[in-house]
Amino acid sequence: MNPHGNGKNEPSDPEQLLRLVELELAQQRAARLRARSPYRAFRLASFIFLFAVLIGAVLAFYYVFYSGGLDEFRSRNEPRPTATPVSRAP
Repeated sequence: MNPHGNGKNEPSDPEQLLRLVELELAQQRAARLRARSPYRAFRLASFIFLFAVLIGAVLAFYYVFYSGGLDEFRSRNEPRPTATPVSRAP
C-alpha cells in the first residue's frame, strides 16, 4: 500500500487504518474551519443591518398607512381660514 517507500509504516489492522483515515479527515476538516473567509463577520453584520432596515421599512409602512399617520400629516397641511379681511377691488 505504500508504493513509494517513504518510510511510513502502514498498520496491518484494517480498523487501525480506518481510525487513522478518520483522524486525518477530522484534521483536514478542522483546518478548513480555521481557514474560513476573513469577511465572515462583515457578511454577518451586513445581513443584520439589512434585516434591521427591512424591519424599519415595515414599521414605517405600518405607521403611515395603517396607524393613521398619513391622515395626521394631511390634517396638519389643511388650509386654515385666516382672520385678515379680504380686500375687494374697486
